[in-house]
Amino acid sequence: MAWFSVFCFFAATTAAVSASGDTHSSPTDTSLCLTSGWPQDQSDLTPDPALTFGLLENGLRYVLMVNHEPENRVALFLNVQAGSIRETEEQRGVAHYLEHMLFNGTTHYPPGTLVEYFQSIGMGFGADTNAHTSFDETVYKLILPSGEPAFLEDGFRVLADYARGALLLEEEVERERGIILAEKRSRDSAAARVWKRQLQSAFAGTLPAERDPIGLEEVIQATDSQLLRSFYDRWYRPENMIVVVVGDMDPVDAAGILTRHFDPLTGEGEVGACPEFGTVAESGLDILFFPEPELGYTGIGLTTVFNTVPQPPTSQRSAELFQQFVAISLLNRRLQQLERQPDSPLSHTSARSSVFLQRIGYASLGARVKSDRWQEGLDILQRTLAQALEYGFTAAELDRGKREISAMLEKAVQTTASRTSRDLAATLVSKLNNNEVILSPVQERDLYGPMLDSMTLEDVDVAFRDLWDRPRRLVEVVGVPGPGLEKNGAEEVIRRVFAAAAAEGVVPWVEPEWKPFPYLPLPEKNGVITEKIRHQAIGVETIVFAGGVRLNTKVTDFQANQVLFSVQFGTGRQSEPLAGMSPIAEAVVRESGVGGLNWEEMAAALAGTNAVLDFRVGPESFSLHGSSLADEIELLVQLAYTRLHDPAFRSDAFGRAREQLRQMYEQMVSTVEGVHQLQGEAILAPGSREYGLPSWEQMDRVTLEQIAAWLEPIFSQEALEINVVGDIDPEEVARLVGSYFGGEKRYQQEVPPAQPIVFPSGQHHRLTVDSSTDKALVAVAWPTTDFWDITVTRRLNVLAAVLNDRLRVDIRQELGATYSPRVISRPSRIHDGFGLMISSLTAAPDQAELLAAKIREIASELGRKEISEEELRRALEPTLTSIRDMQRTNRYWLESVLNLSHRHPQQLQWPLTIREDFSAITTTDVAALAERHLHEDMAATVIITPDGET
Repeated sequence: MAWFSVFCFFAATTAAVSASGDTHSSPTDTSLCLTSGWPQDQSDLTPDPALTFGLLENGLRYVLMVNHEPENRVALFLNVQAGSIRETEEQRGVAHYLEHMLFNGTTHYPPGTLVEYFQSIGMGFGADTNAHTSFDETVYKLILPSGEPAFLEDGFRVLADYARGALLLEEEVERERGIILAEKRSRDSAAARVWKRQLQSAFAGTLPAERDPIGLEEVIQATDSQLLRSFYDRWYRPENMIVVVVGDMDPVDAAGILTRHFDPLTGEGEVGACPEFGTVAESGLDILFFPEPELGYTGIGLTTVFNTVPQPPTSQRSAELFQQFVAISLLNRRLQQLERQPDSPLSHTSARSSVFLQRIGYASLGARVKSDRWQEGLDILQRTLAQALEYGFTAAELDRGKREISAMLEKAVQTTASRTSRDLAATLVSKLNNNEVILSPVQERDLYGPMLDSMTLEDVDVAFRDLWDRPRRLVEVVGVPGPGLEKNGAEEVIRRVFAAAAAEGVVPWVEPEWKPFPYLPLPEKNGVITEKIRHQAIGVETIVFAGGVRLNTKVTDFQANQVLFSVQFGTGRQSEPLAGMSPIAEAVVRESGVGGLNWEEMAAALAGTNAVLDFRVGPESFSLHGSSLADEIELLVQLAYTRLHDPAFRSDAFGRAREQLRQMYEQMVSTVEGVHQLQGEAILAPGSREYGLPSWEQMDRVTLEQIAAWLEPIFSQEALEINVVGDIDPEEVARLVGSYFGGEKRYQQEVPPAQPIVFPSGQHHRLTVDSSTDKALVAVAWPTTDFWDITVTRRLNVLAAVLNDRLRVDIRQELGATYSPRVISRPSRIHDGFGLMISSLTAAPDQAELLAAKIREIASELGRKEISEEELRRALEPTLTSIRDMQRTNRYWLESVLNLSHRHPQQLQWPLTIREDFSAITTTDVAALAERHLHEDMAATVIITPDGET
């Protein structure tokens, strides 16, 4: 359960109307506060023919869609079109509080039974049963483990209870209060505080600026059953709800069962009056200076905001928004080029535009900078915006943008059958609440493709000016305050800097001429195959070439037209000459492009394709990993071949990589979570490069020359394991790999033995963080064993699930002391005999010691007290469901089975036993592991609190 916002200044660009449920023309006309009908009723567009739309007599609407990925799974979403902007001043936070309460007692599920019931039928709490509250919606989500009628009956019964069966018992309200306050604390961060301040500044004068979904602490503290009931009866009514059903089910059965459960429901009392939404200022220059040193970087931005009115989702409106989308995409490309210029002050650049809640239009561009270069960065943003407004874009830019967007539309069509029911249901809810006609990928391509083909530079320039040629400007400098920005007078300083930048003249943008790819010649010799191995039981084929190259292929049909690809080589972090080299080496290789093309030249050369390839330094190996559509497999092979044979280690890329990592570390050292990654995990696994992160001091000593000297011989000499999974022709893949790599002479480096780790059993460590966030992190860990006895590894995973569930009940539900306790098993893949069982949670600093003791006590009881069959089943059934889903993904076969299977051939046997082995786990198995590993005197504790807290 969570609250979130659908708005963020740095959210993804959208080409669709963002609309709330409001269709009223007057805030006093309460009869029109609720929506009715469907977006297509106001449009000339026809919705996806795969959808079935229905309406019950009580006004409840529903949408059904058959989908077969994953098999036997059905997503049921109850979409209540009311969120925090429906609250009164006295109810601020009640919409989110109410979301929590519907898991704590309804007509058919007394308090304390619903989550346990979900688990017993194979649904994970959080993964398959969740909800969220936003400004204009509260959405409840169930992912059923089967589409059989019996499961649909149970699922619709639960949703109907959410809709009108809430008990809202006073004792449960009191019990949940602590959990909500714990959630509020867990989500507090410098980034969250900055985002809220940005929203308040840009949207001042409107409800969203005042209605943060998490609410006010004084309201949360005072909330009672009566206050919750007032919101529930006013907005939780059939005519304000849409049920979305997507999955592997019979739609006739689903419609009948849905009708039986929802048709009797009725609203209580009067429909709530729509509150006055308000308006934003549409003119003037506003300055937002919000110092927040814990953010770790200085953020700068320019924004324009304007009021708008709801518009029907017609094809004409779609065309207008699509042109704006294209224009913003072109501006984004300019910013990326500026970011990658030598000694650029900019990083993490972005340009965005959208319409929020159908009432507020906005456009923005922003970046991160070093604090001492904020003026230079702001000047670049202003000049870039002025340049686009005065001179528009170029033909070359538009051509590239068209190719990129066309490829995106085509990929959506080719991967239609691979969409998951969960993702589809979420998309349907979002589009319905945004008043969008739901189109299939083919319909979207057929709608936007011709628009794209006929779009002119004039169309794009007009669309861009329509967004930005407005009298309102918001200039913001947030985060780490730069020179000259003392607290008093900072806004005036920013105003003067911006005025000076705006007064400068600009010249037209000059788009570079881009180079083609691929540019390396095809090797003259094909590879000689020395061995073919068919792993019949799992459908994998291995081909061994004479010169140290090995190919594994796996054909799948559950992710149509998609391919995953990896090249494994070397020993990864184990071969680091200096600790701390891996993160910066990853970033340098990524940012450098290749020898013949820098990053931006490579991006331009690949425009219009869907192939991507990245570099990673893992604990056991280096890897090139990527994906593409099935007809682009040769491009993936070419990209890997070029990465290995013409690598680049550019100085400007090194500078960008260091700055990006510096910003990340500056942010991490101000959070309890970050300090745990940087220091806490090093305490639990001392000397290991598999756990935690290196210090910034270690990375800061790394030079570009050291990275190149480390990686160049590895790229050119190390033996290669190439893995390809997906909708492929294995013979064609073998031909391509043989042509590009088969003739090579490469050698397998000996894997060095990892140093043994001495776990700090019985130790208690206190760390502090320089932070104003009132939050502590508690981590308790126990030593286990390494990864390679797979039967033990699987049972340790179940032990972690059992312990996690006990913490959920005892610490979250009973004590209300934390929002989301987490237990994970992390067996080592490189340290013989070593692994960790780690429990972690965030809480109030003054409760940290008490909760650490409680975790140790609960864990030690697992070995002393009997684990019931019911408790095991609640942990095991969701695991079995997730295994079934997991095995129908390319990612499972690539990452868990094929990658490094030449070193660990036992991985090829694991798919044959995974379901049966998990199903065979007993309470005795789990209790024995608990007795072996979870003794209280074996535990190590790390508590991280804000500086000054005890």
